[in-house]
Amino acid sequence: MITRIVLSDLHAGAKSSLLSHVDPGGHPAECDPRDPSSMTTAFATALGAFLAEAGSRPQLCLLGDQLDLQFSPRTRAFASAEGFLRALSGTGCLQPRILATAGNHDHALWTEARLGFERQTLETGQGDPVYLDATGATEQGGPAVAAPLLSALARRAGFDGADMRYPNIAFGAGQRAVILHHGHFCEAPYRAVSTMLDALGTARPPLDAGRLAAENAGWIDFLWATFGDAREMGEDAEDLYQRLLTSAGFRTLSDRWSRIAGDALGERLPRAGDRDLRSMLRAGLRVAMDATLGRFRDTARDGETTALAAAERLEIARYLTDICLPQLADETGATRPPGDVTFVLGHTHKPFASRVALPGRAPVTVCNTGGWPLNGPRLDNAEGAAMLLMDDALNVALLRLFKTPDNGVVPLAHIEMPHTDDAGARRFRDRIARCFAATRSAWQEVADVAGREYLARQRMLLRLTGRSSDAGRGMAAE
Repeated sequence: MITRIVLSDLHAGAKSSLLSHVDPGGHPAECDPRDPSSMTTAFATALGAFLAEAGSRPQLCLLGDQLDLQFSPRTRAFASAEGFLRALSGTGCLQPRILATAGNHDHALWTEARLGFERQTLETGQGDPVYLDATGATEQGGPAVAAPLLSALARRAGFDGADMRYPNIAFGAGQRAVILHHGHFCEAPYRAVSTMLDALGTARPPLDAGRLAAENAGWIDFLWATFGDAREMGEDAEDLYQRLLTSAGFRTLSDRWSRIAGDALGERLPRAGDRDLRSMLRAGLRVAMDATLGRFRDTARDGETTALAAAERLEIARYLTDICLPQLADETGATRPPGDVTFVLGHTHKPFASRVALPGRAPVTVCNTGGWPLNGPRLDNAEGAAMLLMDDALNVALLRLFKTPDNGVVPLAHIEMPHTDDAGARRFRDRIARCFAATRSAWQEVADVAGREYLARQRMLLRLTGRSSDAGRGMAAE
């Protein structure tokens, strides 16, 4: 019945990920990171019971940022991912081969996969070597490539290995299609190099998945997937990011940086040592920081409570219209786009199921599978995790696994999908609902564990950002 399940944004290795070990006081627990966390154990138990009830053995699809390689040491990221995958493999309810794509935080997995593919063509090919900018999204578009690092982790955990498609994975059946993408190319910063090249005014063909991936690969690797290699620098960068998310943390940083920079400039300008001049410099620098980093902080805070903003709808529609649907048509040879499209992404860590309008065609169903870390210390946000379920007819259902606590309580998992008039889709979701009802107690345990783990991470982040760790259990950071 269920042929694939999709998870995203595990961020294995991140201190604030629910896969990590954190004690109730918000301190990293002294244990082997390969041992499954409480959240991992509860989820694997519920998933195993659910799939056994459904009589299904689906393939696990990972939708990017399975490893937190931006801020986290690789050893911790690898060990945490191995523990999670081992718990899932131990259910005996999943196919032995994982299908994955890469996100912005683990984009290095794609870099390794494509360079490994190119190495093979150099070693074994008799003609010109093949250079890989992107894979096909579908089987018709070409085979997936091996993901050596992810495969090694998967094999240590009991799977057979992992294959990768990038930047999109797509499945088609008649007039129905499901397209998977991590979600980063639905945001302007990750298309920055392509945007710059377009602005130069040179003659360029329309942007497609291959050129989008190739032009921005180095930029994404540099900005989002290499800090973890810098040892202590990665930890400092994570601390800085967390501080920026609260007013108290930002004020502390702003005052410190403006004082240091103002004193340094005051020594180099006329009237060195003039206290009034230095005060003016410090005030000016604080204003500049409010207009730049402060604006970023406010934007991040304002977006925390909204799962899908109007601007995000436009970006998703653009990515589907300009990149995904043309790629699907090119690979399948279809003369017209499928009438029933589901687009699945993660990246924002805010799960939802909605309908998004596309120019000149029927709206598409858009599902976000959320994420497993707590980004900042406030709990009145839209963060949480979901799991997409798919059958061989490409019917889908979004199972909302857990979210941040509401007055200290994490709601029980539930199925969330836009209304549909398709009888097959309704039957699929009804069957899912029956399987969920039969395993309700296991999913209740997932919610209970998530509540405790979120509160522990809130205490950790409050301490990191300079706030009291004794703040209220359900408080917002502001």
